[in-house]
Amino acid sequence: MLLSVLKLVHGYLQVTLTGRAPERFLNFCVRRDILIWNLSPNKAGDGYDFCISRKGLLAAEDLLQRTQTTVKIKKKCGLPYFLHRYRARKLFFIGIGLCLLLLWNCSKYVWKIEINGTSELSEDMIQTWLDEQGRTYGTRKSAVDCAALERALRNDFETVAWTSVKLEGTKMTVDIQESLPETDTSAVPESGEWDIVASEDARIASIFTRRGTPQVEKGMTVSKGAVLISGRLDIIDDNGEIAEQHYVASDGDVTGIVTRDYEASLPRDYQNKIYTGQEHTNYLLQIGKVQLPIGKKVSYSACETLVSDHQLEILPGFYLPVHLFTTTRRAYVYRPDTYSKEEVEQHARSGWELFLEKFTQKGIPIIVKNVKIETNEKNCVVRGTIEAEIPLGTYAPTQHVEAPTQEDDVTQ
Repeated sequence: MLLSVLKLVHGYLQVTLTGRAPERFLNFCVRRDILIWNLSPNKAGDGYDFCISRKGLLAAEDLLQRTQTTVKIKKKCGLPYFLHRYRARKLFFIGIGLCLLLLWNCSKYVWKIEINGTSELSEDMIQTWLDEQGRTYGTRKSAVDCAALERALRNDFETVAWTSVKLEGTKMTVDIQESLPETDTSAVPESGEWDIVASEDARIASIFTRRGTPQVEKGMTVSKGAVLISGRLDIIDDNGEIAEQHYVASDGDVTGIVTRDYEASLPRDYQNKIYTGQEHTNYLLQIGKVQLPIGKKVSYSACETLVSDHQLEILPGFYLPVHLFTTTRRAYVYRPDTYSKEEVEQHARSGWELFLEKFTQKGIPIIVKNVKIETNEKNCVVRGTIEAEIPLGTYAPTQHVEAPTQEDDVTQ
């Protein structure tokens, strides 16, 4: 490989050797250490084709006379001949040099940002945060501290459990892993006097008490605000009477079965989107902040627009601030139409299934579900009811109740 590069740099010739004693010429070249390669008989059969360096051919000029042979140059190869051929085109080489200098300068900046792994957070939120940190499109790579950005991301976003920021070429990649959201948003009080009360009307499905006094049992129906686990602990003496009371922050898990109703009405008449077949694509070339429209822009009264961005990548991970935006517009019109009975009922079922999916995504089990769909000439009405088991408890201050004294017992 290195020898081939050196041959190109110094230049060489592809020649045809003919004459009275070509073999003798080749033997003389071997004795003088003149390098010859790619040696083969020529097509006419009266000589040889081979490659020889410029200096080698000059050193063998006297041998051509001694052996009564001649050399015909078929092709000149290598950098010296290339430069000589284009010696009058100095601006061409100046342009190549400036282009290489521009590429070297562009390699010092970030021209593409890729964000992966977002769920609750959006890519736009992370991009806005990077803009506020001054680490955005066009930032010098030397100003990007990947470790510092990782720490700042974890500090500023509580849901970010792990992150990685890395630079490859002119691309900055931000990988994010978010922690699972807490199912119970109300924190357990560490101190004070607190009851766990019902957050809504429900039927108790389960109750588990870690601290406090349970006030309800499985199967009981409670109203919103009813005490489920009291923060008051009664100390009972041998006579079965309250001897002493202590107040704590109650702790436990209570679930209740609640009812949720669903109702939706879908009209059978609607405006149907129909594509006319008219479609137009125009382009926008952006170099840095300079935008160059390509093609005539065509607009329709109603159209669907699709925009795609193609950024120039000359090597893997080596992006340049050159974008080609493609905008495609597809025209359409609205025409009055009517859903068939099967179509409108399918839309109604989709809405009902989306309603159920909101519970399953939160991990809330659905115990009973009932749905009824009624369709007439004008609309389709879907009515449904579910019973779901949800976390029921929330916290409220414990109300103090004075324990009955012996004097109160005597008075009674």
